[in-house]
Amino acid sequence: MSWKRVLAAALVAGFGWGWHAARAEEPAPKPKDEAAPKPAETPKPKEPYFGKHFAMYLETRGGPAQIKTVKTPLNSGSTMDSTSELDFSGNKNGQATIGWTLPRGRGQYLLAYNGIADGEFELHATGTQQNVPWWHIDIQNGNLHTTQTPPPPTPPLDLTTTVPKDLGNRIQTFDLLYRREYGGLKIRCRWAAGLRYLDYKGAVVVPTWLVGRIDLPGFGYSDGVQNPMLVMQQSTKGWGPTGSGEIDFNFFRQRLTLYAMIEAALLTETLSTDSGTFTYLAVDPSTTPPTYYPGPGQIGDDVKKSAWNNKFEGGIRVKLLEGFHLILDWNRTGYLDTVLLPEDLSIPQNASQTALGTTARFISRDFVVDTATVGLSFQF
Repeated sequence: MSWKRVLAAALVAGFGWGWHAARAEEPAPKPKDEAAPKPAETPKPKEPYFGKHFAMYLETRGGPAQIKTVKTPLNSGSTMDSTSELDFSGNKNGQATIGWTLPRGRGQYLLAYNGIADGEFELHATGTQQNVPWWHIDIQNGNLHTTQTPPPPTPPLDLTTTVPKDLGNRIQTFDLLYRREYGGLKIRCRWAAGLRYLDYKGAVVVPTWLVGRIDLPGFGYSDGVQNPMLVMQQSTKGWGPTGSGEIDFNFFRQRLTLYAMIEAALLTETLSTDSGTFTYLAVDPSTTPPTYYPGPGQIGDDVKKSAWNNKFEGGIRVKLLEGFHLILDWNRTGYLDTVLLPEDLSIPQNASQTALGTTARFISRDFVVDTATVGLSFQF
């Protein structure tokens, strides 16, 4: 064998031995199921409860209001009574709501104010003794007209004077609410729950007989000219839970919404009323004809009770811009058991009973108000 062949065989043998040694030093391959570790994700910052953006909600409405007739019958003994009806015109209603809208459809926190103020009042009253209507009172536009119609041949008595036009009745409510909505694009619902505070101040005119017995028929009625009428000053405050439910029907991609809402509040109220000092007439039957002596009288009462505020509202909302709506609505609200008025009045019958003073039995009555308002709402 030539030296060339010996050298080639040695080179081949050396290369093979080196390749096997290199293969022996290589690390074993990793199993296919062992995946490389994923890089750690950066934690997302927690969103604040009230969100990161300015989300204030504002709403304002106003319009005329109609207060239903307040009836104030008052008896003075078994044979003397007075019936009267008190009406108001030119009444006003105003509403304002401010709040914050939570992100991700989690609802709203709202503070809502509603106020009602009366305008001019009208009074129509009749004073009756032993089923005979002796006196009629009419008050309109600040003018009082009273007439006495005794049996013939006595001529009727016709008297006039001026009186204030406004009795200063004001009803205000403050609601702290949480409101949330749910549903689809066509039909949605929303509910609200919270607390209400009610504040009412005002006055109610109550004609009545100011004598304790009949000695001169037709004598002693509070006609408003010779004898002033009772003016019962009113104050009512109350608070309690309130809630509402609403259903919305959306049209034209929610550009127009028809809605109906019912609302109720159960309040713990304190009602106060006071007539102030008035003059009654006590008779001295020992004289002929009977002599009447004036005496100072005053009636009033304070009552604590539970009472309801009920409301139905229907209207439309029109989307003018995104988050900007026009609102038109009509609603009827019953402020039940808000006014405290006398129902039976006791007057001393003669001069010897004047030390007993005057007393009365009271009953609570309602304010029922219809309003039609127009307003705007803004969701910033």
